[in-house]
Amino acid sequence: MVKLRAMTEDDFPAYRTFFIEEYAQDLASTRHIPIDDARRDATHSIDNALGAGPDTQGVKLWCITPAKHDDTLGYLWVGLNGPVAWIYDFCLLPQWRGKGYGRAALTQLRQTLIAMGIQEMGLRVASNNPGAKALYEKSGFIVTGFNMSQRIN
Repeated sequence: MVKLRAMTEDDFPAYRTFFIEEYAQDLASTRHIPIDDARRDATHSIDNALGAGPDTQGVKLWCITPAKHDDTLGYLWVGLNGPVAWIYDFCLLPQWRGKGYGRAALTQLRQTLIAMGIQEMGLRVASNNPGAKALYEKSGFIVTGFNMSQRIN
C-alpha cells in the first residue's frame, strides 16, 4: 500500500516547513505556550537536530508514498542508536489521514528496520492525540512510560 522513499535535499524544505507548524501546534497545545514561542522552539528543534538535512548522521528521513507512485503522503524521521530506532516524527499530510496509510507506513517501517538489523523501535505520542495513540497501539506499540512537565516561570 505504501513505500518509504529516502528523503532528498529537494524534499527537505517542504518537510521542514510542515514539521515546524505541526510541532508548534503540538507544543502550544500540550505545553500551553504562545504559538509564536512554539514556532521558535520547533524551528530550533529541527534545525539543531537535522542541520545537514537528509545527510544528518544517525538519522533516516523518509517520504511516505503510495506503492504505485511518488506523491508524498507524509514523512518519517527516525533516529538510529545501535539496535534501537526512535521515531522522532511520523506524520501524514492531513488529506491522507484516516485512510489506512498510517498503519501501512508503520508496517513498512517495521520491515525496513528489521532488514537494517534494528531490534526495537520507540516513539513519543502527545497526550492530546488519542487517534495517534490508538494507531500505535493497534500497530503493536505498548506504553513504557509517561512524559511529564511543569511550567516554572
